[in-house]
Amino acid sequence: MANDQNLVTVTKTAENDLSAKQYYIVELSAENQVDVCDGATDLPYGVLQNDPDEGQAATVAIGGKTKVVSDGSGVNITVGSWLGTDGSGKAVVKSTDGDLVLGIAEQASTADGTIIEMTIRPFQLAS
Repeated sequence: MANDQNLVTVTKTAENDLSAKQYYIVELSAENQVDVCDGATDLPYGVLQNDPDEGQAATVAIGGKTKVVSDGSGVNITVGSWLGTDGSGKAVVKSTDGDLVLGIAEQASTADGTIIEMTIRPFQLAS
C-alpha cells in the first residue's frame, strides 16, 4: 500500500480545474499558481496532493515520499527508475541526457494510470 513519508508540501493556487488530477505532476504556471504538466520537457515542480477546482488551494508535495500517477505502459517502471513527467502529468521513466527528473520510483508499474510510490529528488540527467 502506498504511503507518504516525511512529505514536504506547499500551497499554491490551481490555475485550472485539477479536481481529477490528484497525484499528477504539476508545474509552476504563473506566480503562486500550478497546473498539470502538459509537455514531456516541462520543469516539474511537485506532485499534487489534493483535487482543487480552478482558483482553489492546491497542495503540492515538493519533498519526501509521495504517491504519483504513473504510465509504465510504454517503458516499464522498475524500482529505482528515475521518473519525470510525460505530456499529461504522469510519471514516466527518464533516461536521456538532459531529461528532468522529479524523483525515484519505489514501486514498479507496467500500466497506464497506476498509482505508485516515489521519493521526490529533482535533478537533471547529464552525461
